[in-house]
Amino acid sequence: MGFGVVAAKADRTSIKNVDGTKVQLVTNNTIQHTLFLSADGESSFYAGTGKGTGTAGEARVAKAYISKGAKGLTINVPVKNLSDKDVSITEAFIFAGTKSAEAGSPVFEIGKSASNKEYVLTPKGLGLPTDSNVWDGDKSYGTDGLAFSKGPDGDYSFKPTDGSIADQQQVKAIGIWGTLKARQEFTLKIPVFIANTETVKDGAMYPLYVINYAGTPTSGGYLDVGTFSNDIKGSNVTVPVNTAITASLFKADPANATIYKITDSKGQAVTQDFASKNAGTYSVTLKADGYDDTTFTLTVTSNSGSTGSGTGAATTTPAATTTPATIVPSSSSSSSTTTTSSSSTSTPTTTPSVSTSAQPNVAVKGEAVYATKKIGLYKSTNFTKTNRITWYSKQKRTNRPMFVVTGYKRTSNGILRYKVRDVNHGRKTAGKTGYITASQKYVVPVYYASVPKSKKITVVAKKGANAYKSANLTGKAKHYKKGVRLTVKKLVKHNLTTRYQLTNGKYITANKKLIIAGSY
Repeated sequence: MGFGVVAAKADRTSIKNVDGTKVQLVTNNTIQHTLFLSADGESSFYAGTGKGTGTAGEARVAKAYISKGAKGLTINVPVKNLSDKDVSITEAFIFAGTKSAEAGSPVFEIGKSASNKEYVLTPKGLGLPTDSNVWDGDKSYGTDGLAFSKGPDGDYSFKPTDGSIADQQQVKAIGIWGTLKARQEFTLKIPVFIANTETVKDGAMYPLYVINYAGTPTSGGYLDVGTFSNDIKGSNVTVPVNTAITASLFKADPANATIYKITDSKGQAVTQDFASKNAGTYSVTLKADGYDDTTFTLTVTSNSGSTGSGTGAATTTPAATTTPATIVPSSSSSSSTTTTSSSSTSTPTTTPSVSTSAQPNVAVKGEAVYATKKIGLYKSTNFTKTNRITWYSKQKRTNRPMFVVTGYKRTSNGILRYKVRDVNHGRKTAGKTGYITASQKYVVPVYYASVPKSKKITVVAKKGANAYKSANLTGKAKHYKKGVRLTVKKLVKHNLTTRYQLTNGKYITANKKLIIAGSY
């Protein structure tokens, strides 16, 4: 049996990190700082934290790729005084074309886009504090200690004409001179865009550089940045057990793609050797420099097929030859079977009974779910840029975007999507409807479905949580502040939500945005 030709990721990334960490640099144990890129709610690794070398041979260079279509591309430079004393500093960050830049690498210019006429080269426009109790800039260099250069040579004497977009786009390095007050911090945010989108070569690296002077020694580092515009192309495959699992099985383009990770049908990571020896369905993610990671379906069968041995060849077939069964979750207590047609064949469509306890990975209609990673809301089950309504960036637990499941639909490849309504009250997206991924890697139920083994929960909501006399959360009995640990007696279902009954007999919500299982 064959599968679809290509299975690209449902939610495409804007930033693909390759090497580095998100640990900031520190100068003389006093100034903490770094440089990183952000776009569409995602962020790159921090400059100077990689394990390898950069385009010019520098050590510890972080590396990342950005999508050519990334929105809100920003260079971020956070600076923090860790000491109890005021510290005189110089912070410089360079994004000029240098000899170490590879041919065809992205060229950054300041601004939100090539056509945007907003002038940002002011303290307010770049996020530099004007409060002297936080930052006291050395005005001999420029307004609030802000200075500009047209190149990487260290000459910060360029004075752009106020309001001139032409001058703004000539700036290739920015420096600040002044005193950062004790225990104070700020983050400079420089909007940039890729000026050479027509000629940029996917994968070619471009160095961004940051350095801090706060006595001796200084600290600084590079972030090499490349672009990608394409997914890895290839085919889903079916192979018999004992077939070596390699990227070449999927007819990957580019040919130098390698396997990044393999997960089983439950989303658990497995090794290539395990997948080879155990029949089942797996998701195999391939990676390659200059391309977005792309996931394909691998089916390993116990039948050795026509090869007659345990190392048969992979088979691929066009997506149009099969129509997968459509499993539509329902909150009803009965099951029914219908038939859908595809060409001259028919495929059974099963509508099973689904409950939170029976199938914890599928939310029932009317149940609340939230996103644990960045996801998109789309007009249809076809997750494309043109169909995208909005992005939801990855948030801290208590701020995760929440939705109510109003229906279900599968893609032509049989992938389940949730039809949802945005219930993030107070946000601009509230009330919007559309489709989101149903993958448990990205979306999970808001309410707990079991009692933790430790029988302990911790209140995590900033404003705390209330305990009530009844399971419908009426009759307020007590308020618990953030950080309070409580002991649970049992889980109680209430409509499509759950509550925990405490050992004192009172009830508290089992909403994961308000409490967390365990002691923290």
